[in-house]
Amino acid sequence: MLGHGRVSMLHFDAHADTGEIEFGSLWGHGQPMRRLIESGALRGDRFLQIGLRGYWPPPETLDWMAVQGMRSYEMTEIGRRGLQDCLTEAFVIAMDECDGVFLSVDIDVCDPGHAPGTGTPEPGGLTARELLDSVRRICLELPVVGVDIVEVCPPFDHADITAALANRVVLEALSAIARRRQDARDGTVWDPSQPLLEGR
Repeated sequence: MLGHGRVSMLHFDAHADTGEIEFGSLWGHGQPMRRLIESGALRGDRFLQIGLRGYWPPPETLDWMAVQGMRSYEMTEIGRRGLQDCLTEAFVIAMDECDGVFLSVDIDVCDPGHAPGTGTPEPGGLTARELLDSVRRICLELPVVGVDIVEVCPPFDHADITAALANRVVLEALSAIARRRQDARDGTVWDPSQPLLEGR
C-alpha cells in the first residue's frame, strides 16, 4: 500500500536541508528534510539528494545523514560521472522497496546564472537545461506521486529568469506525468529519441 515509509524522495538542492536547529528553531527552511526522515514518513536510505555543493552542512550533520543512509550526489560527483549516470543509479535505489517517488526541486540547485532569484544562491550548480531534462526523465520513467518547487524569491529575481524556470519545471513535470499515464493506457513505451508530445 502506498503511504508511510513506502515513498522515496529525489531532492534537487544545493543544500541538504538536514540541520538540527536554526536560529533557535527546529522548523525552518534548513531543516525540513531532517524532520521528514525523523517522522518516519520517508526512509533515510531512500532519500536521494542531487546537486549538493558549498561549505554546508557541518560534520555533525553529515554524520547524522550517514547514519540515516542518505545518498547525496554532490556536484563534484555529477561532474565526474555525468548527471545521467547518477540519475540512473538513483532511480534503482529510489524504487527499491518503494511504490512511488516524491520529487522536490529547490531552485538553487541551478547555478545562480540560471536562477538568480533565490535566497541562498550557490555557484557551480546545474544548468536550466540539465534540471529540465532531469525533471522530464524522472516523471516519464518513475511513478511520481507528488512534486514541489521551492525557494523562488521574486524580489531577488532578474528579468523573471528564475520564475520562468520554475514555471517550466512545473510544466515539464506535468506533461511528462501525463505522457506516462497516456502510454500506460495505450500500452506503449515512450521513445526518448522522440519529442515528448509528438502525435498527442
